[in-house]
Amino acid sequence: MAHVVLLVNPARPDAARLASETAEWLAHRHHEARVLQLAPAERAEGHVPAGELSGVDLSEADLAVSLGGDGTFLRLVPLAYRAKVPVLGVNFGRLGYLLQVEPQGLFETLERALAGDATVEDCLVLAVTVTGGLTQADGDDRSLEGDGVVCAEGERWWVALNEMVVEKTVPGHMVSLATAVDGEEFVSYKADGVMVASPTGSTAYNLSAGGPVLAPHIPAMVMTPVAPHLAIDRSLVLRADQEASVTVLPPRPAVLVVDGREAGRLQPYAEVACRVAPGWLRVVCGTDRKFAGRLRRAITRGVAE
Repeated sequence: MAHVVLLVNPARPDAARLASETAEWLAHRHHEARVLQLAPAERAEGHVPAGELSGVDLSEADLAVSLGGDGTFLRLVPLAYRAKVPVLGVNFGRLGYLLQVEPQGLFETLERALAGDATVEDCLVLAVTVTGGLTQADGDDRSLEGDGVVCAEGERWWVALNEMVVEKTVPGHMVSLATAVDGEEFVSYKADGVMVASPTGSTAYNLSAGGPVLAPHIPAMVMTPVAPHLAIDRSLVLRADQEASVTVLPPRPAVLVVDGREAGRLQPYAEVACRVAPGWLRVVCGTDRKFAGRLRRAITRGVAE
């Protein structure tokens, strides 16, 4: 008997319906299903408000499944990474590059995954730490965090599958940011922000900002400035054993965003360090595992919409 956790975005009725059908499908095959529903504005029984996934433990699960868009999938990432549980994404979103399974293919993919016949892809994730002034975001969402193995005791670190971004807080005004590689000063920017992306995240915000696309299995990360003013606008690709850091310079503060969610506000002289985290996120693949085709379809879908 397998234990499967389903995380569903209830704002998508079709996703909620499929989650219910999937729980029944699993029960008929003598598997155990646990359904979690993201519900930012409510605390109804069985729902998980947006900032409270930190209390969810996947250590007893054999598989975690997201039903929604990329955002729903990214909510599962830190939990699955910490528990070393494979994660499967079902696409109910607009682009869905991260999500390799369409709704009509879920049961077939589940059958293969539970039988041990599915291909599982190892994805690199980033570890993000902060030194200096950080004001936690509202709700103090700890579900983004790692398990404490990459930082000093008592420090917090965040897991990023796509990217971390240090960006401006004041509309119409740039923020001053100094970057470094392995502790050596690199370039200081006046810009909308600076991001560090993984190979998976290189197809997301990094691509929109003009950064390069990295093939999924390249052990690397890429640092890209966002709308820099009078400075080099090229990305820097780094090895997996290097560290990129971004320091907020006076006079304005900045905000740290991890995989699209605000982790906290950064005061001047706060430093954000980013490096490759130990281990991997294990992602169950769909029938089409070819990188170029998945990227082409995501780009085509985005252009069409």
